[in-house]
Amino acid sequence: MNSGFVSRVIATRAGRVALVAIAWLLTREVSMRANGFDDGPVLCPWRLITGYPCPGCGGIRAMSAICTGQFEQAWLLNPIAFLACFVVIVWAFRITPLIKFAGKASALFRSQSFSLQVVILSLVYALAWIAAVARFNSGIL
Repeated sequence: MNSGFVSRVIATRAGRVALVAIAWLLTREVSMRANGFDDGPVLCPWRLITGYPCPGCGGIRAMSAICTGQFEQAWLLNPIAFLACFVVIVWAFRITPLIKFAGKASALFRSQSFSLQVVILSLVYALAWIAAVARFNSGIL
């Protein structure tokens, strides 16, 4: 598969939607056959080194739970997975008002000083990490 083919597929709405549908079906099928990825090795380098999860830990299992309709389980595993699904859906369908809003928000963020950008991103990351550790300490991960 060459990059020209991939570029042509994702250039159309139908191609993006088909790509997302195939990914959803494959994730759903693998999840159902693998018991939702409940019993597998820890792959997160941060968690392997420190023993604590990163904000993304549980994300793959949460995505598989979403694909099988287990939304409460997905929320407990990693709420960020819902944001990822939302972004993928907006990308696939090219939902214009949301893309324009994201563009304006991005332009506003980029117009801020670099130090303010670092502080904002650090705070968001810290909050996500605190939430991940709270999930981990509660025995969810």
